[in-house]
Amino acid sequence: MMKLIKNIIITLFLSILISVEYLDVVELNDGTVVKGTIIETKPNEYIKIKSGDNIFVYKMNQINLIKKEEIKGYKYQDPNSSRYFFAPSATPIGKENSYIRTTWLFIPSFGWGFSGNISTEIGMSVFPGAGIENQLKIFSFKYSSTDIDKKWQNSYGMLYLGQIEGGVGFIFSSFTSGDDDKNFSISPGLGYFRNENEFNFAENLTLVLSFKNRVSNSLSLITENWIFLNSDQTVVISNSGFRFFSRRLSVDFSWPFFMSSEGSGIGFPLFTFSYKI
Repeated sequence: MMKLIKNIIITLFLSILISVEYLDVVELNDGTVVKGTIIETKPNEYIKIKSGDNIFVYKMNQINLIKKEEIKGYKYQDPNSSRYFFAPSATPIGKENSYIRTTWLFIPSFGWGFSGNISTEIGMSVFPGAGIENQLKIFSFKYSSTDIDKKWQNSYGMLYLGQIEGGVGFIFSSFTSGDDDKNFSISPGLGYFRNENEFNFAENLTLVLSFKNRVSNSLSLITENWIFLNSDQTVVISNSGFRFFSRRLSVDFSWPFFMSSEGSGIGFPLFTFSYKI
């Protein structure tokens, strides 16, 4: 079973990294060149090509040459740009956009953009041997505002993880500077514990510093650093790694490190698969 999962992961990585996309190029007899996607062809009669928002129809006797041309530069955007690994960015999912996601294959979730600014995510773990009542439930909500002075964008939201009777959560705001390919986020927030109808909030803020840098068409480097500010000691969880992605699929791999005044340690590596529907 583990060998099969390993082969699937390797195949996904390779398919993302070596994928090449092309444009259709139509050269007319008068020298006009139209680039886009041929969406309909009737042999020896005509073709239809979509270029941007326009659709053109040309008879075959108007055409001198039809060829393929490799797309230069970045072919698509990161389909998972609304978050880093776990930490949010201020980037919205987008109106009516949705995705499915799973971490370690055992924690699936579904995200949906209700509008250009409002999005939510729900999920439940599927750990083998555990009943529904013992599975982890996940819920998050985020509101993203418009750009602040064209440099920063901000969002507000909450995350809950646990059982119906109780669990833990995080209320946050995020401030993001940059674009989808390279950005930096500062996310202050307040953690809380819930036991049925009783809520206990942390005495100190948690600060999350996140950064993403796209280094190729299908690869971004990501780091997110959770800083838990306490009166006794400050604990830092630094989670860094890679995001491999295509037009709709993204695969995250990261490895967290724990640091405090009492020592340090290495966490369990994280794998997350996301698919934009």
